[in-house]
Amino acid sequence: MPSTAGRAPDPRPARTKAAIFAAARDLSARDGDVTVNALAQRAGVSRAAFYSHFSGLDDLMGAMLATMFDRQQERSIELAAQGRSIQEMVRVSAATMVAYVAHHHAFLRGALDWKFSHRTYLILVGTLADLHAVALDRLGDQVPLSPPIPQMARYFAGGSLDLLIQWLVDTEQDARAGQELDREPLLAGVLRMLPSWYTGLGPEVPIPEDLVLEWLVADPDDSAA
Repeated sequence: MPSTAGRAPDPRPARTKAAIFAAARDLSARDGDVTVNALAQRAGVSRAAFYSHFSGLDDLMGAMLATMFDRQQERSIELAAQGRSIQEMVRVSAATMVAYVAHHHAFLRGALDWKFSHRTYLILVGTLADLHAVALDRLGDQVPLSPPIPQMARYFAGGSLDLLIQWLVDTEQDARAGQELDREPLLAGVLRMLPSWYTGLGPEVPIPEDLVLEWLVADPDDSAA
């Protein structure tokens, strides 16, 4: 029997997954009915192929948004290697998250109408809370006496996500009209709601510009979608 050692990985699973992601973005942006059947048809795959990758819409949404958190973590690792402060990493992470939401506005706005459970939101809060918990833990004695770090991290995560979701709703009509959306007020809201000891931003300190590397917020398969 021929050996498989040294063979390149089968590209078909990655292509199928990318096609499903592209179908989800397209259907959401066009206000299409996002169901497993609709996704499979738009992606040109079978229902069985869909379920070989995702258990359902909750799982699919979690996988798609994982990109945002992965980029945040990658960037934080780079900044840590450069000796940057935790506060700077917090600012960059917030800016990257805001930029991701703005870049994928049409998809995320449409995704608010997906028929998935509240579990997806809880998973998102938990994932973001884990990132906050790492930052808070690294601050050590800089964190004032307060509730336990896991509770504080979850509070920061839930509040930030709620601001992002409300921004998608508030800007829906402007986006549909083709107007350019200003994400700076959203970033200011996210950062100013966090304590200054966490962000390094006092009330009178302006929010730094150029916190985001724009390529970080685009999905790898955007050009192929």
